[in-house]
Amino acid sequence: MMAFGAMVCWGVGDFLIQKVGKILGAVGTIFWITLFSSFALLPFVIHDLPALTWENIGVLSILGVIGFFGAFLHIRALKIGKLSVVEIIISIELPLTIMLGIIFFAESLNLTQIILICLLFIGVIMVSINFKNVRRKDFFEKGSLLALLAAVMIAMMNFLTAFQAKEINPLLALWFPWLVSGLITCAYLAKRRHIGVLVKACRSHWQLIAAMVVIDTAAWVFYVLAVSKAELSITVAITESFVVIAFFLDIIFNKVKVSKIQYVGAGLAIACSLLIGLLSK
Repeated sequence: MMAFGAMVCWGVGDFLIQKVGKILGAVGTIFWITLFSSFALLPFVIHDLPALTWENIGVLSILGVIGFFGAFLHIRALKIGKLSVVEIIISIELPLTIMLGIIFFAESLNLTQIILICLLFIGVIMVSINFKNVRRKDFFEKGSLLALLAAVMIAMMNFLTAFQAKEINPLLALWFPWLVSGLITCAYLAKRRHIGVLVKACRSHWQLIAAMVVIDTAAWVFYVLAVSKAELSITVAITESFVVIAFFLDIIFNKVKVSKIQYVGAGLAIACSLLIGLLSK
């Protein structure tokens, strides 16, 4: 149920993040997410802070830096690209995360799962390329390359978060990296004197921003609670179905147009991620 909750919240959350990102920019969006999550989770982790080792602090700090850049690339991709396309490309995090689980957690895949992952890659390629512009510079959909880089960062976040969630309080494995990301964001915005601008912008769009931060935070809470008790590969495979929600929200509300080949690629990627989740139980 936790993994399913993460899947639903990530799909809706990324839809909202795209909207906020176009208003506030990537760093401004990260600012509100990290600010809310740092305060919201503090009561649940404050008693566990003294138990952190220097090794925990080091790993969580690295995770915070990776989290900042991963979120930045993801939001930038959502800002300039189609949500339906970007989210399918982001699903490449699935095989990357599973690979890390196999290498470091000694998890295993059967032949069916390997085949499904290969088909998922094919689906990602089909949806990320604009085949109508094969001979033009925009052969790749806008945001595709940023989404690929974000997928690598997110896979590393998934793995490191799971690694720490199995060692310490799962919520602390979220809170500390978010705090680090928040400090990086605040330092950047303070240097550019943009914090005041973001506060004013929040007054005009507070409902949208509030919905985004609550749902995105809930998604990660669901994920970390799920991965702390189950295998990383299983959890990520189930949650990866968030692309189903994001894909259809983009088509329904943003009225985006995608080609037939991209529909087929999206369907293939979505079907494979769902099957991987079902067959991994």
